[in-house]
Amino acid sequence: MTEEIKIRCEICDRSFNSQESIGMHNKAKHSSSKEEQKITKSTRVHYKKIRNYGIFILIFGFAVWGVYALMTSSNSYNNLPASEINIGSHKNIALHIHSDLKILINGNETLIPANIGIAPGIMRPLHKHDATEEIHIEGPYKRDFTIGEFFQIWGRIFNSNCIFDYCTDKGTLKMSVNGKENVEFQNYFMQDKDEILIEYNSFK
Repeated sequence: MTEEIKIRCEICDRSFNSQESIGMHNKAKHSSSKEEQKITKSTRVHYKKIRNYGIFILIFGFAVWGVYALMTSSNSYNNLPASEINIGSHKNIALHIHSDLKILINGNETLIPANIGIAPGIMRPLHKHDATEEIHIEGPYKRDFTIGEFFQIWGRIFNSNCIFDYCTDKGTLKMSVNGKENVEFQNYFMQDKDEILIEYNSFK
Protein backbone atom coordinates (compact mmCIF):
# COMPACT_ATOMS: atom_id res chain seq x y z
CA MET A 1 0.00 0.00 0.00
CA THR A 2 1.46 3.30 -1.09
CA GLU A 3 1.83 5.83 1.73
CA GLU A 4 -0.20 8.97 1.05
CA ILE A 5 1.99 12.04 0.70
CA LYS A 6 0.81 15.11 2.55
CA ILE A 7 2.14 18.50 1.58
CA ARG A 8 1.21 21.32 3.95
CA CYS A 9 0.57 24.91 2.93
CA GLU A 10 2.74 27.11 5.12
CA ILE A 11 0.34 30.02 4.82
CA CYS A 12 -3.07 28.54 5.62
CA ASP A 13 -1.91 25.19 7.09
CA ARG A 14 -3.99 23.06 4.72
CA SER A 15 -2.68 19.70 3.48
CA PHE A 16 -2.46 18.47 -0.14
CA ASN A 17 -1.63 15.12 -1.78
CA SER A 18 0.68 16.38 -4.50
CA GLN A 19 2.99 19.19 -5.45
CA GLU A 20 0.69 19.99 -8.32
CA SER A 21 -2.28 20.41 -6.00
CA ILE A 22 -0.51 22.76 -3.63
CA GLY A 23 0.89 24.65 -6.60
CA MET A 24 -2.58 25.25 -7.93
CA HIS A 25 -3.77 26.18 -4.44
CA ASN A 26 -1.00 28.73 -3.94
CA LYS A 27 -1.59 30.25 -7.34
CA ALA A 28 -5.29 30.62 -6.66
CA LYS A 29 -5.21 31.62 -3.00
CA HIS A 30 -1.77 32.96 -2.09
CA SER A 31 -0.22 34.32 -5.24
CA SER A 32 0.63 37.60 -3.47
CA SER A 33 0.52 36.52 0.19
CA LYS A 34 4.27 36.39 0.73
CA GLU A 35 4.72 39.81 -0.76
CA GLU A 36 1.77 41.09 1.27
CA GLN A 37 3.26 39.60 4.41
CA LYS A 38 6.54 41.38 3.73
CA ILE A 39 4.69 44.65 3.19
CA THR A 40 2.56 44.10 6.34
CA LYS A 41 5.62 43.31 8.43
CA SER A 42 7.46 46.35 7.08
CA THR A 43 4.41 48.52 7.76
CA ARG A 44 4.20 47.24 11.35
CA VAL A 45 7.89 47.92 11.97
CA HIS A 46 7.50 51.41 10.50
CA TYR A 47 4.42 52.04 12.64
CA LYS A 48 6.23 50.95 15.80
CA LYS A 49 9.11 53.29 15.02
CA ILE A 50 6.72 56.19 14.48
CA ARG A 51 4.85 55.32 17.68
CA ASN A 52 8.06 55.11 19.72
CA TYR A 53 9.31 58.40 18.29
CA GLY A 54 5.94 59.97 19.06
CA ILE A 55 6.02 58.76 22.67
CA PHE A 56 9.60 60.04 23.08
CA ILE A 57 8.71 63.45 21.62
CA LEU A 58 5.63 63.66 23.87
CA ILE A 59 7.61 62.83 27.03
CA PHE A 60 10.40 65.20 26.05
CA GLY A 61 7.86 67.95 25.34
CA PHE A 62 6.23 67.51 28.77
CA ALA A 63 9.65 67.61 30.44
CA VAL A 64 10.61 70.83 28.65
CA TRP A 65 7.23 72.37 29.46
CA GLY A 66 7.60 71.38 33.13
CA VAL A 67 11.04 72.97 33.41
CA TYR A 68 9.81 76.10 31.60
CA ALA A 69 6.74 76.37 33.83
CA LEU A 70 8.86 75.94 36.95
CA MET A 71 11.38 78.56 35.85
CA THR A 72 8.63 80.97 34.79
CA SER A 73 6.81 80.56 38.11
CA SER A 74 10.04 81.00 40.06
CA ASN A 75 11.05 84.10 38.07
CA SER A 76 7.58 85.58 38.44
CA TYR A 77 7.69 84.92 42.17
CA ASN A 78 11.13 86.52 42.49
CA ASN A 79 10.10 89.63 40.55
CA LEU A 80 6.92 90.37 42.49
CA PRO A 81 6.90 92.51 45.64
CA ALA A 82 5.92 90.58 48.77
CA SER A 83 2.75 92.65 49.09
CA GLU A 84 1.46 91.11 45.83
CA ILE A 85 2.33 87.48 46.60
CA ASN A 86 -0.21 85.14 48.14
CA ILE A 87 1.27 81.86 49.39
CA GLY A 88 -2.19 80.81 50.60
CA SER A 89 -1.07 78.58 53.47
CA HIS A 90 1.88 76.84 55.09
CA LYS A 91 1.71 73.90 52.65
CA ASN A 92 4.37 73.15 50.01
CA ILE A 93 6.81 75.83 51.12
CA ALA A 94 10.54 75.76 50.36
CA LEU A 95 11.35 78.77 52.53
CA HIS A 96 10.47 79.00 56.22
CA ILE A 97 12.57 81.23 58.47
CA HIS A 98 11.89 83.81 61.19
CA SER A 99 13.21 87.21 62.25
CA ASP A 100 12.37 89.21 65.37
CA LEU A 101 11.55 92.91 65.05
CA LYS A 102 11.44 95.38 67.92
CA ILE A 103 10.55 99.07 67.52
CA LEU A 104 11.34 101.68 70.17
CA ILE A 105 9.93 105.21 69.85
CA ASN A 106 11.45 107.53 72.45
CA GLY A 107 12.26 104.50 74.57
CA ASN A 108 8.74 103.01 74.42
CA GLU A 109 8.16 99.75 72.58
CA THR A 110 5.60 99.87 69.79
CA LEU A 111 3.32 96.86 69.64
CA ILE A 112 3.39 95.12 66.26
CA PRO A 113 -0.12 93.66 65.79
CA ALA A 114 -0.97 90.04 65.10
CA ASN A 115 -2.14 88.80 61.69
CA ILE A 116 -0.18 91.28 59.60
CA GLY A 117 -0.15 89.81 56.08
CA ILE A 118 -3.00 87.41 56.88
CA ALA A 119 -6.61 87.74 55.70
CA PRO A 120 -9.32 85.28 54.59
CA GLY A 121 -7.80 83.30 51.70
CA ILE A 122 -4.60 85.36 51.79
CA MET A 123 -1.22 84.83 53.38
CA ARG A 124 1.70 87.02 52.36
CA PRO A 125 5.21 85.56 52.46
CA LEU A 126 5.99 87.99 55.30
CA HIS A 127 3.40 87.74 58.05
CA LYS A 128 2.72 87.55 61.79
CA HIS A 129 0.44 85.18 63.67
CA ASP A 130 0.51 86.88 67.05
CA ALA A 131 1.53 90.09 68.79
CA THR A 132 5.07 88.91 69.55
CA GLU A 133 8.16 90.23 67.78
CA GLU A 134 8.40 87.23 65.45
CA ILE A 135 8.01 87.73 61.68
CA HIS A 136 7.40 84.61 59.59
CA ILE A 137 9.23 84.56 56.24
CA GLU A 138 7.85 81.81 54.01
CA GLY A 139 7.31 80.92 50.37
CA PRO A 140 7.10 78.17 47.71
CA TYR A 141 10.57 79.13 46.43
CA LYS A 142 13.72 80.28 48.20
CA ARG A 143 14.04 84.04 47.96
CA ASP A 144 15.34 87.02 49.93
CA PHE A 145 12.88 89.51 51.42
CA THR A 146 13.64 92.94 52.82
CA ILE A 147 12.33 94.41 56.03
CA GLY A 148 10.94 97.22 53.88
CA GLU A 149 8.62 94.69 52.22
CA PHE A 150 7.26 93.73 55.62
CA PHE A 151 6.40 97.38 56.32
CA GLN A 152 4.71 97.61 52.90
CA ILE A 153 2.50 94.64 53.81
CA TRP A 154 1.83 96.26 57.18
CA GLY A 155 0.95 99.52 55.47
CA ARG A 156 3.45 101.56 57.49
CA ILE A 157 6.40 103.78 56.52
CA PHE A 158 9.98 102.73 57.15
CA ASN A 159 13.09 103.98 55.40
CA SER A 160 16.36 105.70 56.25
CA ASN A 161 14.47 108.91 57.06
CA CYS A 162 11.27 107.85 58.81
CA ILE A 163 9.63 105.22 60.97
CA PHE A 164 5.87 105.76 60.87
CA ASP A 165 5.40 109.52 61.18
CA TYR A 166 8.67 110.01 63.06
CA CYS A 167 11.33 111.45 60.76
CA THR A 168 14.94 112.52 61.04
CA ASP A 169 14.10 116.21 60.72
CA LYS A 170 12.87 116.03 64.32
CA GLY A 171 14.96 113.21 65.76
CA THR A 172 17.46 110.39 65.19
CA LEU A 173 16.73 107.05 63.57
CA LYS A 174 18.93 103.98 64.00
CA MET A 175 18.66 100.34 63.13
CA SER A 176 20.71 97.45 64.47
CA VAL A 177 20.78 93.76 63.53
CA ASN A 178 21.93 91.24 66.10
CA GLY A 179 23.41 94.02 68.20
CA LYS A 180 25.35 95.70 65.36
CA GLU A 181 24.34 98.97 63.71
CA ASN A 182 23.00 98.51 60.17
CA VAL A 183 22.55 101.36 57.70
CA GLU A 184 20.67 99.40 55.04
CA PHE A 185 17.35 100.24 56.73
CA GLN A 186 14.41 99.22 54.45
CA ASN A 187 16.77 97.46 52.04
CA TYR A 188 18.09 94.97 54.58
CA PHE A 189 17.43 91.33 53.63
CA MET A 190 16.12 89.53 56.69
CA GLN A 191 17.87 86.33 57.75
CA ASP A 192 16.82 83.44 59.95
CA LYS A 193 16.98 84.24 63.68
CA ASP A 194 17.76 87.92 63.10
CA GLU A 195 17.06 90.26 66.00
CA ILE A 196 16.27 93.61 64.42
CA LEU A 197 15.91 96.76 66.50
CA ILE A 198 14.64 100.08 65.14
CA GLU A 199 15.05 103.08 67.45
CA TYR A 200 13.76 106.61 67.06
CA ASN A 201 14.51 109.39 69.55
CA SER A 202 13.14 112.88 69.22
CA PHE A 203 15.40 115.88 69.64
CA LYS A 204 15.06 117.42 73.07
